[in-house]
Amino acid sequence: MDSTLHDLEEYFETNHKNKIFFSRLTVDNKTFQVMYDYDKKEEVEKFVSNFTEYLPYYVYPADVLECLDLNGDVATKLSALSRTCWSGPSVPSRDSKVNGIFGEVFLDFYERIVNKAKLASTYVSRRDFNSNYENKGFDNALFLINNGEIEFVFAESKFVSTKTTAKNSLLEDITGKPASGNTPEKKGHLTKEFLNDYITFIVEKNAFFSQEDKELLKPFFRELNTWLIQGKKDFISFLIQKNIKVNCVFFAIFKSNSTNPKDFIDCYDAIEKEAKNHLNNLGFTNYSVEIVFIPTQSESMMIKGEIDEYYKTN
Repeated sequence: MDSTLHDLEEYFETNHKNKIFFSRLTVDNKTFQVMYDYDKKEEVEKFVSNFTEYLPYYVYPADVLECLDLNGDVATKLSALSRTCWSGPSVPSRDSKVNGIFGEVFLDFYERIVNKAKLASTYVSRRDFNSNYENKGFDNALFLINNGEIEFVFAESKFVSTKTTAKNSLLEDITGKPASGNTPEKKGHLTKEFLNDYITFIVEKNAFFSQEDKELLKPFFRELNTWLIQGKKDFISFLIQKNIKVNCVFFAIFKSNSTNPKDFIDCYDAIEKEAKNHLNNLGFTNYSVEIVFIPTQSESMMIKGEIDEYYKTN
């Protein structure tokens, strides 16, 4: 990894990680049912500083970030770049109520800083130029190398008002939603058609991987391309045939007075059951499902509004 990227990751881990991702709680022995708790003093300020300084790392590819000069006041430099990023064409100018980027940024922080996953698809690679629509596909696509074996991570995020809204929204991402009136059909993300199209898109965008990541992934892509050229079915079949692990992460931030993960068992269980049903139906046997909740004392719209206000007043 380039030294600048490494230094940035160290900066976020040292200065921001514990603001939100401080105490990892689980439901008994169900380690995939996760909740994060933290000191709620100055909660809104913590979310604002985390989001605004991390946004460039989420939006820009490695070759842009490698040009960042980290000498001196890193926070000031990141904030300045964040304002440029926020007002540029890469980030949609949308009302806070419908702007999905808020949850996406904190999900990305969780996967890349807390879990050390590597990016498979950058935010800008998934954007249509000058578009105010949400990115299509999963909110985050990453990969891991465990004991020399590649694993994929597909993650969804929500930053919403209540646990019920979080549960229903994540379930809809899994199952899809039929067309209604002028609203087109929404395809479920854990379906063969969607996954094949999306992973093919990710592979075609592999130029956005860092140079180090490309070297790690070379054997995988060589074998995959051989498989596809020889006409051996599709990408999902390749993953299943080669027993490549798929990790699905469902991440949500919402207001709640409870910080006991046992109070959310109904939500955890519903999401886990639906995700596993879909993965099993696709034929996957090597997979994991993780559900991560972050309850806040503050209303979600208050936090989002303060982030919006930051960019207006600084």
